[in-house]
Amino acid sequence: MKVLSDEMKAHLQSGTTTLATCWILRRVDGFCLGFTDHDRTIELNGVSCEPDTGFTGSEIRQSDGFASDDQDISGVLTSDRITEADLMSGRYDAATIETWCVNWQSTDQCLLLRTGYLGEIKRDRQSFQAEIRSLSIDMEQEKGRVFQYRCDANVGDARCGLKLDALGLTFKGVVSGIKSQNWLVVTLETRPEAGRLSMGRLEMTSGAASGMAFDIISHQQLSESEELELWLPLHEQIAPGDGVKVSVGCDKSFSTCRKLFANQLNFRGFPHMPGNDFILTYPSLSQQSDGSPLIED
Repeated sequence: MKVLSDEMKAHLQSGTTTLATCWILRRVDGFCLGFTDHDRTIELNGVSCEPDTGFTGSEIRQSDGFASDDQDISGVLTSDRITEADLMSGRYDAATIETWCVNWQSTDQCLLLRTGYLGEIKRDRQSFQAEIRSLSIDMEQEKGRVFQYRCDANVGDARCGLKLDALGLTFKGVVSGIKSQNWLVVTLETRPEAGRLSMGRLEMTSGAASGMAFDIISHQQLSESEELELWLPLHEQIAPGDGVKVSVGCDKSFSTCRKLFANQLNFRGFPHMPGNDFILTYPSLSQQSDGSPLIED
């Protein structure tokens, strides 16, 4: 239930209101943007909400179930702080959007209508349409662990436990060439073994794309540099000479965890889980059935 301040309640009951809708977008890196359907800039909670001609929102629906209630906002894309490169590269992934009802004559009289996640964005040369997904979308995501043969941790994260920097499994260098949107050539200060960067990660450390990260599909060695194939396409902000930091990858198998990293105690999969063939087998005199372990490691 929404709770109104006495001032906001009195304003709504006055018969003549000066209300505007504001949207505040917060990225996971802390960057904030504000927009409003009013014709002047509104300062709300320390964020400047820019006026945008034709900026409108659809009706706000709130059901009593767990299904996600979505809203759309559309308008003319005039803010120079939102670029196509940032959208394509994932800077706005998992961003949250707050929808506020504000008295533009006294912005301390405001009401948070809803908070949601930024969903699908459709755009053309002059306009855009963005989907706002309600927080209940989290209820539709799979939670908990999955019983599978391969590890479900990412190499170097808290569950994996490996300190990649301390173990010398990260490498610094610069971009030396861009072959296509998914192929990048880097020159590293120290070179890893061929193929060790496959399934790894590349992070931009300088340049216009500093702070962005990309997953690596494959790694090939050239005469003096490394050729990397990336999952997501590059964009125009990356240029030769930009600094990079790459880390080794892992195919998430138990043998790789044991042989390459000696980290089998932290393996987060179930490599010895019986499969369908084992379940369908039956006792045989030629097999050992004394209760001893089937796999010794």
